Amino acid sequence: MRKKIAPNDIHRRLLNVYGDQTVDVSTVRWWVACFSSGDRDVKDKPRPDGHAQLSHHEMKSVSISKSARIGGLRLCMELNIGFNALGTMVETLEYRKVCARWVPRMLTQEHKEHRMPVCQDLLNQNEAEGDSFLDRIITGDEAWCHYYEPESKRQSMEWRHVNSPSKKMFKALPSAGKVMCTVFWTTKGVTLLDFLEPG
Repeated sequence: MRKKIAPNDIHRRLLNVYGDQTVDVSTVRWWVACFSSGDRDVKDKPRPDGHAQLSHHEMKSVSISKSARIGGLRLCMELNIGFNALGTMVETLEYRKVCARWVPRMLTQEHKEHRMPVCQDLLNQNEAEGDSFLDRIITGDEAWCHYYEPESKRQSMEWRHVNSPSKKMFKALPSAGKVMCTVFWTTKGVTLLDFLEPG
């Protein structure tokens, strides 16, 4: 590991020697991270029996509750367990990592108080008139559309064998040319679609 060998290559070498008895690649990654952080102790550290079955209280006492953004690797190091055990624990405790939901703007208290009676009026009207009320509503949205949008890293993901050459993707920026796309629709479908060139 001191030779700066990639975890995948180390795992491949272990497979050649130990075959099916080899630990999984996530464990090898964990070893490399521990060695890189300065931990050179190769002896087994004491751990509770059934390390994948920590109680909810024990799990909450670890960094998951202190910092919601803690990475899996750091959590494994703090708990002294492998990635598979962490995955089992997190799944058992029904934790999952989620991204923050993007919203256009932060509503003030005044905005929220104004929305309440407006929404209540709409609900009352819908209750009184039924579907005919919804059929009369037209809503719309607009967005800038570039002539060319580069493929995102997530969109470029594909299944590859461990021995396949890695795929390279060069950084590209959205094209300078763009149009404003405006769309209006009802319950029946799109009523207007318009493209406006920036002037």
